Amino acid sequence: MSSATKSRPVLKDETTKPAIVRAWRDVKWKIQPNTYNMRTLLMTAMRKAVDESEDSVGGWEASHREFRNDNSFVIVNEHDRIEAQGWLTDLFDEETYEKLFANEHFGNFVIIRATGIKDFEEMPIYARIGMHLLFYGPVQIRFLKWNFVRNLLKSQSIRQGTIYDQEGPDVVKRIADFIKTYEIDMSDVLVKDPKGYKTFNEFFSRKLKPGARKPAAPNDSSIIVSAADCRLNVFPNFTVARQFWVKGKKFTLPELLGSEVLARRFGNSPSLAIFRLAPQDYHRFHSPVTATIESITTLPGDYYTVNPQAVNQPLDVFTANRRDVCILNASLSNPTSAPNAPFQTLPVAFVAIGALLVGSVGWSFKVGEQVKKGDDLGWFQYGGSTVVCIFPEQANVTWDEDLTKASTGEWQGKEVPEIMAKIPPNAIIGTASATDTFGIEVLVRTGEKIGVCAPVFDAQSTSTPKRGQA
Repeated sequence: MSSATKSRPVLKDETTKPAIVRAWRDVKWKIQPNTYNMRTLLMTAMRKAVDESEDSVGGWEASHREFRNDNSFVIVNEHDRIEAQGWLTDLFDEETYEKLFANEHFGNFVIIRATGIKDFEEMPIYARIGMHLLFYGPVQIRFLKWNFVRNLLKSQSIRQGTIYDQEGPDVVKRIADFIKTYEIDMSDVLVKDPKGYKTFNEFFSRKLKPGARKPAAPNDSSIIVSAADCRLNVFPNFTVARQFWVKGKKFTLPELLGSEVLARRFGNSPSLAIFRLAPQDYHRFHSPVTATIESITTLPGDYYTVNPQAVNQPLDVFTANRRDVCILNASLSNPTSAPNAPFQTLPVAFVAIGALLVGSVGWSFKVGEQVKKGDDLGWFQYGGSTVVCIFPEQANVTWDEDLTKASTGEWQGKEVPEIMAKIPPNAIIGTASATDTFGIEVLVRTGEKIGVCAPVFDAQSTSTPKRGQA
């Protein structure tokens, strides 16, 4: 806030708490009252964001809802800073609001692969609140309230999932307004009419018409395709990924997979692709290769935002968040092989990572079943989400040149004045650092070619069916 409060605000449950709890709150207040109070307000703002989404479903009076300039209702969590100003300024003074929601953590640049244009995507309000909860204030305050923040993000993510599983008369309007807000192309969607969905989550994990995302080179087992409509980064190994993108100190393969033994199957230098899905994206993920599902394991964890501005900070997002680890026994061949040449069966890890306000991950196949390249593998429920796909060193993967250059910051895309003019002059884009170089994500679609493998053959793990078959 703009000025310090003289005494610590007393919470509603104060009288029911033990003396040691009240004393601990006094200590935190004395360290830095402004910051302590600010983080308390941010926690209230996160609860408010979820509360407002429930209000919209439950038939509350119109005065509780938020509207766009054209009077159409918009889900509160998806508001830009102007649309959310009504309820945010109830909590924050004008100066603080401008700093937190108009300048800091404003959004991210992405490159549209099809055109090479450098586009800008504004960060949703709920993600900005989550960012400030994680990073606002000195480290002492963040440490003292860390467990409160973790528990809040988890409880609100689970609650948001429950809200969006509700049925009711307002669901159809919610879906229609979401489509309008994000200008979602429904031409490829299997069920186009919002009335065809019982819940918002059912729409969020909507299916596409058969053939809408045909995989590149479906019969060539050397070609790797995109697993999602997403923002993509690719790296030859974890060391390069930590250098240009993921700054968490525990971002290692054993930590990500939750198993040292499993990680050893991928060799010393596995390659990886990071597929980030934003709320407006088609939220089903597809198999990047032809394979048999060996196992699916759920690892419990936190619900931090997976926005690049969190991933680019020294916070262990991917290895701390709740995630499902699916091991695919993939059929991979060398691009120079003859049509009937043997191919390698190698493990590919497909890690579906939940995020802030993402309560669940679903799978379309069971262990032991076979998936073809491009098959619908599973889905995320509401929110932004991420898939990390790991290929073993033996697969000898080479990612497409444009994706590699963008991921290491060598290619920044083509700036267009009309796009750059949309960004406020004081907005902070990405992670400001004088010493680090960061990559940039590339917008790709499900099924696009993103790389090629040339596996080193091992006589013990080769098979001889035709290429592209399992």
